[in-house]
Amino acid sequence: MAHAELLSREVKIKYRTSTNLILQKGTLFYNEDMQTVEVETSGSDESTTKVIKLSCLSTVKAMDYIEGTRVNCVLILRQKLDTAAEEDGLDTSDVPPLEEEEMIIQFTRVEDRDNWDTGLRYMMSALEVTVAKDQVDGPTKSFSRIKKVRLEEPRAGVLVHARFELASGEEAVLEIPEHKADAKNLNHEIVKWVQDHCVQPSETTSLYRLVKSLVHRTTLESKTADVIQRINDCSFDKMLKAQGVSVEDQGMAVLELTKAHLREIENDIPTFIGQQGTAASMIVQILRRNVEKMKVINDLAYKIHASSHRKAAG
Repeated sequence: MAHAELLSREVKIKYRTSTNLILQKGTLFYNEDMQTVEVETSGSDESTTKVIKLSCLSTVKAMDYIEGTRVNCVLILRQKLDTAAEEDGLDTSDVPPLEEEEMIIQFTRVEDRDNWDTGLRYMMSALEVTVAKDQVDGPTKSFSRIKKVRLEEPRAGVLVHARFELASGEEAVLEIPEHKADAKNLNHEIVKWVQDHCVQPSETTSLYRLVKSLVHRTTLESKTADVIQRINDCSFDKMLKAQGVSVEDQGMAVLELTKAHLREIENDIPTFIGQQGTAASMIVQILRRNVEKMKVINDLAYKIHASSHRKAAG
């Protein structure tokens, strides 16, 4: 079969699934003998292979989406699961079993994506994978889509508090605590929430991206406020008052102390704020300008301080 032969050639891709939302690198190919789509991932310790039976595929969808200034060409595969849980690098011991899973495959070349889209559709038709088969286990659980989301003020220790209105009429609240804001924990929280509230699995990835951006924004705002406070604390007048200094020579020592503190803050800004995303880069530049402004203000404040002491001495 021409399509099977074409897809049997290995293609380098990136992918994520609805149970593991962290983007991974892998090699994609079609196993004609087993009639399976396989993704081989090489980790630091061992290689793993994710296998999707052609007969379990329910839908194949090609789409393009914009990320920054780049257009990504992806293929979305949805499959019915025939096991209680997929081993996807995620601890699912306290998560109810999924009935279907979505895999989003990102290709480097549009031609490769289109070949896989056409090839898989052709082979699925040849196997007569019908809509009825896609809905074999449908009646046992009714999935619902997200209609609206409303962000609310989070309580102490929580980064994100969002209230979702589902198509079923249910309202569901999602909270992300500070200690679960890292990628692995965030991934687990989103997957569990989607399953607990019977949300369509196809919405898992977009929900993860939304919550991840909210966590990043909240964290960024908090860190920015901390840096601004540190800069303000380096005011010459404030440090002069804190030191209880009134002699001109000691005023110079305080000025040098403010400069040392500001240099330290300026060096810490990129690490503290981070460089991910346009917003972070802009904030780093703005905070550095604030540091330079404080240096100028401190120089002027010192000159006024020194001048007043000379007049008093005269």
